[in-house]
Amino acid sequence: MTKVDKCIVFSILNVILLVTIVFKTVINFYVFVTTIFLLCIIVNIFINKDYIKLKNCDKNYFFGVVFPFIVNCFFMINYFTGMNPQKETYCFKNMISEVGGKHSRQKGKMTYIYLSGNAYQYSYMTRSFFIDYKKMWGNNQIIYTFERGIFGLKIRKDFEFLYNEACSN
Repeated sequence: MTKVDKCIVFSILNVILLVTIVFKTVINFYVFVTTIFLLCIIVNIFINKDYIKLKNCDKNYFFGVVFPFIVNCFFMINYFTGMNPQKETYCFKNMISEVGGKHSRQKGKMTYIYLSGNAYQYSYMTRSFFIDYKKMWGNNQIIYTFERGIFGLKIRKDFEFLYNEACSN
């Protein structure tokens, strides 16, 4: 397998892990980005001082393929060691989105929701759903099933949309 083939395979694997595992982890988006940024700086310093020796790959390959794979593996271990499921129920609202050009505007509801009590305010993926809007249509309550992984991070394992009269404010 050539270096280009490895790069393609691991890049695809990284995207799959990102969408299926990392996006289900309840983590503050800003803390996540800051942590990854600081880790990159620290690892770069270690590479420059030869504490970390890169054998058959260069820095671009390491930071573009290997480093994201290591981060994804951390989240994958946390995800698969999840235990102690707990349910949380929230009322939600979705916003209206406008799409189109200057002469053509379409409006529709988004699959990004706002939870009651501003819950999970900075955990964007907890409130985003890459699903058909029809699953959310007519519903105003969500029941999440969360678990804690071995590293203590909360994971969204399941969710269910319902309609509740008490949430219609």
